[in-house]
Amino acid sequence: MLRFDSSARFSVKLLIVGLCLFMSACVPDFLSSSDWVVIEAGEHEPMPKRKVGLLISPAQITAEVTFDSSCIYDIGAVDADDWNKVIGLGFVGSKDQPLDGVPPHQVDGARVGWRWNPKTGRIDLGAYAYVEGQRIDFKVAETAINQPTRLTIKIDYDRKVYQVLGGTPIPFTHNKSFAYSTGLYFGGNQPAPHRIRVKIVD
Repeated sequence: MLRFDSSARFSVKLLIVGLCLFMSACVPDFLSSSDWVVIEAGEHEPMPKRKVGLLISPAQITAEVTFDSSCIYDIGAVDADDWNKVIGLGFVGSKDQPLDGVPPHQVDGARVGWRWNPKTGRIDLGAYAYVEGQRIDFKVAETAINQPTRLTIKIDYDRKVYQVLGGTPIPFTHNKSFAYSTGLYFGGNQPAPHRIRVKIVD
């Protein structure tokens, strides 16, 4: 008969609770028949969440992403420059993590931002990162509607920098190794004005 000490039992319980919480909020992508991720009108995220998961010391996050014509939108001039998000990660750990409900990816993390640009008729792509709770964001590239585009975030732990889409490196300060991948998100302040579809192939 196998015997577990108290720390092993606690670890197993923690793992089971974590998996239950993860599964209750997400659809594992191997159970989904489509790489198209959908945000319904009036929402910020897909329900249930998709293309998310747990990571340990990730060196790179990458996916081939296609924005279709549903990603053409008008939310008014005030919020037109707000970044939506598509792939990324947030680091989990006690350093600098407030207990006031701020999600870890808004403390230490990096994502690829996207937004429709009516002036160019293309999708702007940008770096969208948090370092010690301070946001850093800037445009890096652009892509066309219905054009599959490889998006990559590199994490260099030796140099302590994120590099989003090959753009200017963003220095970070943490020593965290546990992270989670973040999925598709609309906003900014405003939710999706209509049904939004993005194809995300890992």
